[in-house]
Amino acid sequence: MKYTVGDKILLLHSKEEGTVLDIINDKMVLVEVGGTKFPVYLDQIDFPYFHRFTQKQAPLPPKRTPGEEIKREKPQPKVNKPERGVFLTMLPVWSHDGWDDVVDTLKFHLLNETNRAYTYRFEIWLNNTLFLELKQEVPAQQHIYLADLNFDQLNDKARFEFKFQPKEADLTLAPELAKTWKIKAKQLFQQLEKVREEGKATIEYELFIKYPPRQETDSFGFTPQEKKKLNTLTDVRQLKSPERLDARYEIDLHIDRLADNWRDLKPLEILAIQLNEFQHYLDLAISQRLHSMIIIHGVGTGKLRDELHDILKTVPEVKFFVNQYHPFYGYGATEIFFK
Repeated sequence: MKYTVGDKILLLHSKEEGTVLDIINDKMVLVEVGGTKFPVYLDQIDFPYFHRFTQKQAPLPPKRTPGEEIKREKPQPKVNKPERGVFLTMLPVWSHDGWDDVVDTLKFHLLNETNRAYTYRFEIWLNNTLFLELKQEVPAQQHIYLADLNFDQLNDKARFEFKFQPKEADLTLAPELAKTWKIKAKQLFQQLEKVREEGKATIEYELFIKYPPRQETDSFGFTPQEKKKLNTLTDVRQLKSPERLDARYEIDLHIDRLADNWRDLKPLEILAIQLNEFQHYLDLAISQRLHSMIIIHGVGTGKLRDELHDILKTVPEVKFFVNQYHPFYGYGATEIFFK
């Protein structure tokens, strides 16, 4: 290969100069032009020296005579590039195993094709263990390199987590946008085969097209859509299990005691499971005429506790309830007394 890392190159179609950052394979290199990093084929670039030598020199401007006025140039309006959205891109690096071309490595980039800059937090999880964490920003209309993964690592339940925030404060936009991408092997194999057949360089996964606007929330931080979903998830008539028939004096609502896959659940889904468990045993306690019961909800942010108390205020069979310091539970439990 005639190029090495650090060589200066010229893009033949735009005549822009850049630098070689990495050798991808015998047909492609990773270059940086004007702060943007992207892969190109070797037939799309050349060394800039011949171009500089053959380029015609611009004529010198005529000498200005004393007293001659110079016309001011009109300011050119700023033209924004078309906005497509924000994408995760994958660049497969192929190798030959003696029988066929196989993917050895995947190079991941973040592509911001909007006219707004974002700060973001990026995490890679393998087998539910944090493998990589990045906190940085992606400028408007720019590419940012994220990481490399060996193709074999995709079998380790690979999961990518993103949390975006606008770099410039804007009260009309949501304070944060979270996105998760889980690798599905079958779909990825199909996409890789399609890329090879069509001669493309990268695969794109859409993270978002337009950053969402800010939504009004209640005192617990829930939007109207989330509250509606929560009410649906906690509908006891839909979720009540016929196997839990005995009332209990002590109910522990910590999510690790209620669900095996709790690490994969969203906060709203966790809260729905906890409230459903609470409502079920509250109904059993009332029907079986318990004198009192204790609900262990923990301290945390207080959202679960406040939701429980709001429910208890509407139940006519509840005489009163208290959430005060307890020698066994601290402030992480509420004791309920029935009429």
